[in-house]
Amino acid sequence: MTYDPEIWLESATRELKRYVENGLNTAVRDDGDNEVGLYHPQNNPNGIYQVIMEFPTPELMRDRVPLPRTIIHFEIDILDNRFVGIGPQIYAQNYDSATQTVTPQEAGWHQINFDVGIWTSDKAGGTTARMRAYQILNNLLHGSLGQKAFDASADGGDGRVEILRWDGGRFITETINDVPTYRSIDGVLEVRVFSRTPRIITPPVPAIEEILQAPGLVITE
Repeated sequence: MTYDPEIWLESATRELKRYVENGLNTAVRDDGDNEVGLYHPQNNPNGIYQVIMEFPTPELMRDRVPLPRTIIHFEIDILDNRFVGIGPQIYAQNYDSATQTVTPQEAGWHQINFDVGIWTSDKAGGTTARMRAYQILNNLLHGSLGQKAFDASADGGDGRVEILRWDGGRFITETINDVPTYRSIDGVLEVRVFSRTPRIITPPVPAIEEILQAPGLVITE
């Protein structure tokens, strides 16, 4: 379970979810009387946070309110995809000496913009749960220590998910099913990844084994 540049969007999204979910549910502190009941890890075997990689639908929220757990959503808002290099963007030729063929792979550059939001209610901890979730997200997604922790979680030696920006967010309160719901909206997370095309989509082509100069060729000044 690490970032895979050949399934870059799928694995970047999956690893972001896993990293944030683990970080949220292990960051709850046990401070004696200050962290009891709902906030005590022993009383929440399934965690007190749920991370979903989409914007919650109105039907979903109506069915769940009042929320038993704080929900954090990440929804892909913008995708910027580019090739790497000038001319043919070949990342690797992958030469096969047995068949004397090459299987080229291209390299790609991708910037993914996520809309980030927090949803909670009094049952899940109210405005305190909202502030706490935002603080933990800030620790996980902001600064060099957050990036190092993300690398340790997602980088298996074949590429990393680079955090470019974590910013924004404002707090609002709205009513769903006549229940006050405390939200953080307009949060932005931008990450960058590099990809390579899978070999399976490119048929092998004959390799150029050697270049022979025409014997009658004369180069003059």
